[in-house]
Amino acid sequence: MAQPNVLLVEDDQLVRQLVAEYLRSEGMAVTEASSLASAKEALGRGRPDVAVVDLMLGDGSGLDLLREAGDMGLGIIVLSARGSPVDRILGLELGAHDYLNKPIEPRELALRIRRLAGLVGAAKMGQSNGDILAFRDFELDTVLRQLRHRAEGLVELTGTQYRLLELFVRNPNRVFERDTLVEQVFDRQWVGLSRSIDVLVSKTRAKVDLPGEPTLIKSIRGVGYVFAADVRKQKRAERSY
Repeated sequence: MAQPNVLLVEDDQLVRQLVAEYLRSEGMAVTEASSLASAKEALGRGRPDVAVVDLMLGDGSGLDLLREAGDMGLGIIVLSARGSPVDRILGLELGAHDYLNKPIEPRELALRIRRLAGLVGAAKMGQSNGDILAFRDFELDTVLRQLRHRAEGLVELTGTQYRLLELFVRNPNRVFERDTLVEQVFDRQWVGLSRSIDVLVSKTRAKVDLPGEPTLIKSIRGVGYVFAADVRKQKRAERSY
């Protein structure tokens, strides 16, 4: 497997240089960005496999970068000195796949980058045929990572809402336990996130449920959730809207 291409966004010059030097010693290609503006410029020039983003930047919040990076299909690891559950959940809601508290251990970060790059690469391989998953009046484009409604057009989703919905749509009528959803959507096991899944499901359900029709994401009491819908796989050329 090729070494990951990494965008490292960190405004502390010493930390950034030390981490970048270690990642390069591990064979990774690293683009450094010291600010929100320079990070956005870097994303405009090329597409890394993984973005490692510090939340507290001199010219803004790293949170502003998460959705843009998530829309590009990048793996995202957040670095932050703010490690409260609320901060972690907010980062995940906005599309981060992983979250590390400072101070970080470069070797651990390198391992997490490789793991995430592998997951993102496997997902891209699975999506390369351009299939679109259709249900009711919706189409989920797994390449563009977009949800469209026949009449309303593009439906805005956060990064975690998209990942949850794609998991459900790829596995219709399968019952998922809450802990399984935490592992699949957040890419790691975190005690205390089960109730956050309930909130995420509620917000995602609101994007796909239509007035007068049965809910698509059904609750299974004491267990978890199931996506109760017929899903059709379409080629891009067959797209109807």
